[in-house]
Amino acid sequence: MDISIIILTKNAGEGFTTLLQRISSQKFDGNYEIVVLDSGSTDSTLEIAHSFPTKITRIEPREFHHGRTRNLGAELASGRILVYITQDALPLYDSWLQKLTEDLDDPRVAMVVGRQIPWPDTKPPEKFFYSYYFPEHKIEVVSGASGYYRDNMFISNVNSAIKRDVWQQFKFSEKVILAEDKEFARRVLLAGWKIVYRPDAVVYHAHDFSLRSIFRRSMDSGIALAQGVNVPRSRNWVISRLWYFVKEAGYIVANRGWWKWLPYSVAYEASKLLGVTIGWVKGRTQ
Repeated sequence: MDISIIILTKNAGEGFTTLLQRISSQKFDGNYEIVVLDSGSTDSTLEIAHSFPTKITRIEPREFHHGRTRNLGAELASGRILVYITQDALPLYDSWLQKLTEDLDDPRVAMVVGRQIPWPDTKPPEKFFYSYYFPEHKIEVVSGASGYYRDNMFISNVNSAIKRDVWQQFKFSEKVILAEDKEFARRVLLAGWKIVYRPDAVVYHAHDFSLRSIFRRSMDSGIALAQGVNVPRSRNWVISRLWYFVKEAGYIVANRGWWKWLPYSVAYEASKLLGVTIGWVKGRTQ
């Protein structure tokens, strides 16, 4: 088997049909399988999965963990390349799989990540996030870049491809609470591998978190960063976040009719900053 496409699911909803249709219609020079790993769906997710040629495994909800469950998906898969896509993402084109995996022919490349663009109805603060961190040009990431986490936010298992032999050597951490993709990438880069960002391997994906939800997720991110991902120390990081917000405010003001989102944007970014900071401190003291 050339490629295994691994999807972790739980109550994926009716949109899961569209995702599997889009994956099944890919124009790809090789063969691939779809591996579905479900952690307790109570909606139509499993019924939808059974209507496509998929390999389905079920686990208990309490067994889910971002790193451990992705490792399990890889163990259940048979492809020499492991492709990860989340249940709430959707490839734009039938060339997605080809573009996401072709750079892995380079013996120096361990991982390829694709671009994410927001859904049309996504809130402006999240739209800016994706425009800022997911550029339209190709990038090759190597070890030694300063501000690794800040500069390479596009490294994500929402839309990624990894050589199986690289995964077998490094595997995803089963200790970090979140950001298993970035922690994995950091170790891979430090070992001398390259990671490629392909903007033409693009998917729709975005989260419209509430302020409470983004605070909680940011706190988990802060804990994860303290557990295994190097980031710039406090002063530089805070300055970068302030600069990010200045650019976000300019982005919102420049779009007619979006100015009313500015107060929400302030609250949204403050929730993220506070959550990451608290999580970082908590993670450092654990």
